[in-house]
Formats: sequence, C-alpha cells, structure tokens
Amino acid sequence: MVASYFLSTLFLLCLMLAGLFMAQQASQRQGQHVSRLSRLSALESRRSQVHQTARALQQMDTDGEVLALLYGSLLDDLHMIKTLDPVRADLEKQIKEAETASKQTSSGNAKAGSSAAVATEEELTMTQRHIQRAMKIFVSMYKSDKISASQYQSCRDKLRMLGLRVAVNSCLLMAQRAVDSEDAVKAMSCFRRAESFLSMKGLPGAEIAEKRSYIKAEREKVISLSEAGRGLLLMAAQE
Repeated sequence: MVASYFLSTLFLLCLMLAGLFMAQQASQRQGQHVSRLSRLSALESRRSQVHQTARALQQMDTDGEVLALLYGSLLDDLHMIKTLDPVRADLEKQIKEAETASKQTSSGNAKAGSSAAVATEEELTMTQRHIQRAMKIFVSMYKSDKISASQYQSCRDKLRMLGLRVAVNSCLLMAQRAVDSEDAVKAMSCFRRAESFLSMKGLPGAEIAEKRSYIKAEREKVISLSEAGRGLLLMAAQE
C-alpha cells in the first residue's frame, strides 16, 4: 500500500516536472521567436533607410567612399536578414543589386556632386534631408564600430561639402530660371542665398571664388537687363 502510494506520488511528480519542463521550453522558443522577429524588424527598417539614402545620394554624384560604405552596410544587413529568414525569396535579387551598385561606385572623386542641383525648394529640402539621414547612418555605424573614426570624419566632411554644393548649385539654377522668366527680384534673392551658402565652411577656396565670380557676372547681367527694361517703360510712357 505504502509502495503503491509512493509510486503514484512519484509518477505525478514526474508528470508535473515534465509539464514544467515543456512549458519552459515553449516559453523559451516563444521568446527566441519574438527576439528574432524584433531583430528582423529592426534590420528591415535600417535596410530600407540605408537603401533609400544610398539611391538618393547616388543620383547626386556623391563621393565613392560614402556610397561604398553605405552599400557595404546594406549588404551586411541583407546577409543578416537572409540568415534570420532563409526562406525569404526577394533577398537574392536585392543582394545582387546592392553588389552591382557597390561595384559601380568609384572612390576618390574630389569634385563629387559639383554639378548636382535641383530646381525647386521642395526638392532641395528633400535632398538636404537625405544628406542629414546619411550623416545619422554614419554616426550609428561609427558607434557600432562598423567604421573607423577617420572614415566617419571623412564621410561627414564629404557629406557636408555635398550639401553645400547642392544648395549653391540649386540656388544658381533657380536664379537662372527666374532670369528666364524675367523675375529679377527672385533672381537676386537666389543669388544672395547662394552667397550665404558660400560663406559657410566646407567648400574649397577655388570653388568658392569661381562661383562668386559667376554670381557677380550674372547679377550684373540682371541689373543691366532690369535697367534696360525700365528705360523702355519710361520711353513708352513718354510716348
């Protein structure tokens, strides 16, 4: 009787322990699954941000070192996503596209972005937003030891230079369009804005001097045309 009671108790205890063990295993697997999904979500968010930023900067003729590091980070994230989610079908295509884009970047382009410009204020705001986002990406890469201090400093300086170049070039483009539309007031405003960007640190001295000379010449043309226009109006009024 005692032996039967003991065996029954032992059996029930074993069942309870087995149940606790299975529950613990299930909880652990669930925790691992949630952790995996959370990591995938973070990686996918960063992949999307880096991809959009790299594509936008590539259209501005950005320096090759900046693009190479961005596409390198993108490839790292894609390979990590593939490891965590091996059944995902679209990753191979994205990896090949990123590898192709990375190979197309050429480092050491000292005049990167020299002709990059946009035609509207909205486009300029969006362009500057992409550049600021790229700076934040490099800060994150530096903090996570993906790039060295010298690489971070170099990319930060090149992005700052790119931002100034695009801003100046865009102001000059908008000024030219204003001249074509015979809007002298807007043209003069765009010239002044371009000069304010040129007063900031970041562009080579020779480039600043070249653009200031261009602005001076174009401003004189606008003034000359405006004076001629006023003269014609006065002549018409006298008649």
